[in-house]
Amino acid sequence: MDAVVVAVLVGSPWVAATLAAVLRRRDGMATAARGASWVTAAGCAASVIATVRVLTGGPVWIGIGATGLNVDTLAVFLGMLVLGLSALIQSFAVRYLRGDTRQGWFVVWANVLTGCTVALVCAGSLLVFAVAWVAAGAALVALLATYRSPQAGDGVRRLAIRLGIADSLFLVGVAVLLVANGGDARLSELVAVSDGLSQPVQLAVAALLVTGALARSSQIPFQGWLPFTLAAPTPVSALLHAGVVNAGAILLLRFAPVIAQHQVIMLAIFAAGAATLLYATAVRLARPDVKGRLVFSTMAQMGFMIMACGLGAFPAAIFHLIAHSLYKSSLFLGAGTGVRSHAVLRDLPARGPVTRSRRAAATVIAIALPVTAIAAVELIVVHQTSPASLGLLVFLAVTAIVTLSTALTTRFSPGTVLIAAGSISAVIIGYTIFLAAFSSALDPVGASAPAPAWLLVVPALGLAALELLSRGAAPLSARAYTRSLTASIPRLHLDLNTSKGLHA
Repeated sequence: MDAVVVAVLVGSPWVAATLAAVLRRRDGMATAARGASWVTAAGCAASVIATVRVLTGGPVWIGIGATGLNVDTLAVFLGMLVLGLSALIQSFAVRYLRGDTRQGWFVVWANVLTGCTVALVCAGSLLVFAVAWVAAGAALVALLATYRSPQAGDGVRRLAIRLGIADSLFLVGVAVLLVANGGDARLSELVAVSDGLSQPVQLAVAALLVTGALARSSQIPFQGWLPFTLAAPTPVSALLHAGVVNAGAILLLRFAPVIAQHQVIMLAIFAAGAATLLYATAVRLARPDVKGRLVFSTMAQMGFMIMACGLGAFPAAIFHLIAHSLYKSSLFLGAGTGVRSHAVLRDLPARGPVTRSRRAAATVIAIALPVTAIAAVELIVVHQTSPASLGLLVFLAVTAIVTLSTALTTRFSPGTVLIAAGSISAVIIGYTIFLAAFSSALDPVGASAPAPAWLLVVPALGLAALELLSRGAAPLSARAYTRSLTASIPRLHLDLNTSKGLHA
């Protein structure tokens, strides 16, 4: 029974890809696309059954020797996420790409990418993980080539170069571990494999593995490819930003026994995430287009997730991964609605000036409510919180304070105060309780040498400075806006031979 469920869970995207490749030549692409989405949905149903089985009976191992799949708590959660979102996005694409000559390409490669990602999260050994990782990267490049325009080609080229470099370094690290073990090794046995290496080799292997994670999640210094994927159709963007770029956190979690024992590596992970968070936030504030803002919002969110991994808060990072995938996929699929909503807001009459008393009252309420809600949940429900988790809760509180103060300053009345207070309190309480439950449900992953939690002060101050600059009108604010905007726009060079503008 376990083997059947796992086979459906892992194999359904591959069956869907094959079905799409066959049916598009016989019954038309619409039938193929619809059938592929239903097959993927069947895989999602199998993941629900597998979740119940794993939570009640423990992980399921299927393989030969040390090579195979290990369907544990993390695998069933992420498998359900990937398959469910893929089925939903493919169902959306049946209508969105109807009549498009490239619909068949999208359906086939969307399912190949889904299959590789599911195999990645269910991998139980070094060799299976490495093969699934490289295959997912290749499928991602192919999926982004759905449209054959100069801008799309530029994005594909940038992605292929960065992933080629980073994945090659990642494979070198995996090869060292394979040689040291004398063959394939289960991911649960990486501690013993790593301990057999000298200290310099351990550091080098950890750094090589981290390189792959940073590139896949578009983190500094590999951030140059994600903003150039805007030419892809909306379903591709939704699938990409909903799950694929999150793979960096999966790698860091699976290889935590090798990575998390070196504080210098964890500091580098934290620094890369924090730098990407600040850079992407600054650019997002300056972007005027909906999809551009969503892309840089994804980069910032991935930076926050990688930063959490650097702190050793792996369950919090995975929880953030799932939450981000769910809401970002809906935002991309509804990007057209966002354009219409912005047009409506733009045509509304400007609001009058805000009085000092209203601003002061909004600030006091905005600070008091989130802090009180978090403190109450921590004291009454959670009781025990690690320094890293506490630091992340401070970030949550700051986000809630900024959101609430903006809402109350814009429209201050007893009704809006009650609605905003209830909404913010419900979100904070639900987030804190669900994060605690999610952390206890995942298999514990220890970080023996995480980055110090006090380092969160640095990105917090940076975000505060960006918020002040975005609201100011001084020359410094204008200069920061200009630099942020130009940093996100590709430069054009004139080809004197063809007289065509090409992206740099």
